[in-house]
Amino acid sequence: MPETRPNPDMSTVLRLRRAIGAIGLTLPFVLLTNVYLFDIPMQESISDFFYTELREVFVSAAAGVGLFLVAYEGYCREPDEILSDRVISSVAGVAIFATAFVPTLCDRESCYFPPALFDRLIPPSMDQIQQNIHFSAAGLFLVFMSITSIRLFTRCTADDPGPHKKRRNQCYQIFGWTILAMVILIGVVKLFLPELGKAWDAAWSFTFWAESVALWALGLSWLLKGGTMAEQMPFLFEAEAA
Repeated sequence: MPETRPNPDMSTVLRLRRAIGAIGLTLPFVLLTNVYLFDIPMQESISDFFYTELREVFVSAAAGVGLFLVAYEGYCREPDEILSDRVISSVAGVAIFATAFVPTLCDRESCYFPPALFDRLIPPSMDQIQQNIHFSAAGLFLVFMSITSIRLFTRCTADDPGPHKKRRNQCYQIFGWTILAMVILIGVVKLFLPELGKAWDAAWSFTFWAESVALWALGLSWLLKGGTMAEQMPFLFEAEAA
């Protein structure tokens, strides 16, 4: 019997999913490792690492995820569907690109320079606009990633999804709602309790840890969709075809 070769297109999709998941899962750990090994100052948020020696790590991770998302196809668009896989992944990809290349503002006396290209293109009077663009893009990216996990990854074409698909869907729901909960938590604290947020950031980097939880949930969701957990724990999960 001839050996059955894997579908190259499907293999590419799985690699894209795993790459997105791996970047989301490992980015906070990479930043923290450099903080503790090379005495880089701990930052209040992941975005603040843009103004440290880890700028390239932050930008490369964000740009990599953005590129993968823009290239990602996912499920075919259904009739009258607005938020299809293609639309959500493209918008999320553009949003994370904007997060990387329109940096947050540096409110410290010592920042890692040279400034970003966006800093060179706009006058200081537009700093608040820059800040708003950055935070809006980051929030949009995470919200669309939560929708992907909750709504898109849970799809099933079979009449009876079976126990493995039901188990995966429960995980996708948990991951997606975790991402959304972190976005809401950060938004509420930043918008309605700014003084408390500043105190928490100064004391224990609240925003960094909330963002990290969201990224870990995002990474696990995409790794599960990419079949990584099916390879490691086949007794719990089976790989998905789409």
